[in-house]
Amino acid sequence: MKKTISLLLSLILMFSLCVPAFAATYDEHPTIYVTGAQTNDIYSADGELVSDFDIDLEAVLEEKGMGLLKEFALGMLTDDYKQWASDFHDVVVDIYGNSALDKNGEPTNGSHPAKHSSTVDVEEKTEDYKMWDYRFWYDWRLDPLVTGNELRAYIDRVLEATGETKVNLAGRCYGANVIAAYVATNKEHAQAHVDDISYYAPSIDGIDFMTALFTGDIYLDPDAVNNFADWYIENENLIEDDALAALIMTLIELFNQVEVLGFTADAIDLLVDRIKTDLLPPILRDTFASWPSYWAMVTQGNLEKAISFIFGGVEEEYSSFITKVRTYYDTVQKDHNATVLEMRERGVRYNIFAKYNFPDYPLYEGAAVQGDGDTSIPRQTFGATAADYGKVLSKNYIDSISAENLKYLSPDHKIDASTCLLPENTWFIKNLHHDHWGSIEDVSLVIMNNDYNVSDQDVFPQYMDNNNNMAEVTPDEDYDKPAENKLVSLFRFISALLNFFSKLLNGELSFDGLFD
Repeated sequence: MKKTISLLLSLILMFSLCVPAFAATYDEHPTIYVTGAQTNDIYSADGELVSDFDIDLEAVLEEKGMGLLKEFALGMLTDDYKQWASDFHDVVVDIYGNSALDKNGEPTNGSHPAKHSSTVDVEEKTEDYKMWDYRFWYDWRLDPLVTGNELRAYIDRVLEATGETKVNLAGRCYGANVIAAYVATNKEHAQAHVDDISYYAPSIDGIDFMTALFTGDIYLDPDAVNNFADWYIENENLIEDDALAALIMTLIELFNQVEVLGFTADAIDLLVDRIKTDLLPPILRDTFASWPSYWAMVTQGNLEKAISFIFGGVEEEYSSFITKVRTYYDTVQKDHNATVLEMRERGVRYNIFAKYNFPDYPLYEGAAVQGDGDTSIPRQTFGATAADYGKVLSKNYIDSISAENLKYLSPDHKIDASTCLLPENTWFIKNLHHDHWGSIEDVSLVIMNNDYNVSDQDVFPQYMDNNNNMAEVTPDEDYDKPAENKLVSLFRFISALLNFFSKLLNGELSFDGLFD
């Protein structure tokens, strides 16, 4: 909270110093904010909240864990995991299945969102528009093409309430998919009534770890496992004792250096390949894959493979659902970049705000890439080039960048924006996780309403650091750091091991947090 207040105060001060510059060009429009998936509670017909996915893992394991473990062991002995997969399916669906849709991708049992844009009041306002004045409420489970048309109707309501002729649209994560669906099917309406569109860590180009689950292409990338474990142990305080945390982190690092981690990952991959067909399709059909919205986040080129994996053998039962997800792909995702360029020619501006410096879930090949913890930089930006997490772009690559494009290289040498869809309108926020908002709200409103590009102003650098009051990114400890070799990793592990045993023998070791 203190950090957030500090950021906001810093921005307020910055804006106050720049008022004369803003006043000359400020063209304010009401902004409609489209939030992402799982940001609107879903209730059953009798008023029960069915989209609360916070679970008591300890209670579940206490009740079901031993039985599932025994069945899994039996499956390994018999090479038959069907019973284990069936029982595991029941456990997962009991937790997540109440918000599932039917085989046509429609709500069941009267389930509905807590709020909807068609029924919420629209504030009558004529100036001083803020990001949260006009939040678009929708059922985030449904076909995004349906939701896109609901967004059109809400735009009309906002225009009527404000007396304006145009709005700005801001979409966070899946909210960007909704905006893209609206634009793709309502180009004339968007040209007439939308001035600026901003995407925040958009999932239009897909989310890789989700795609891996939907296609069955699960792969434990050893480097990504190393990154993921290091980051969560160090930053999420999973292990409170520094000596114990350092021991585990250096052990994982050493295993990766001597390729033991790779061998372990390979063994797990072989096991996953054996059980995934019995396990994943039935679970996903009855939970997350029942939502057309999540199919809109399957990466390009993988839709048909995902359909085959999830619906193999039951295609006829789900024919209506499959038609919906294919229609979205053909109408929106496949031609999205071309649509953006076309709408820019028609006068609609686009800005993209990407987040980075977090490891991704290590569930797919290439998961070591730079990103915001959910979505990689290349996908958020439709083509920016990024080094792997914790690394920088190679000297050979940087030397290959043309002189005119060097201005798009991040100061920490992690990202080259010159290769993305909109280099002049793509902004990067370092140290801001996918789930967090930071100060993008204030920054993006000023950028949208002033029609700023990256190169034609000196207020907001293309690369900003959320941990440093949105100042320009500076080189950090990873800048041009050479890769550690096996000897260095071994030395670090031995040092951590000695420290661990020293604390253990002196009775100073704490296991707090290890089993939380």
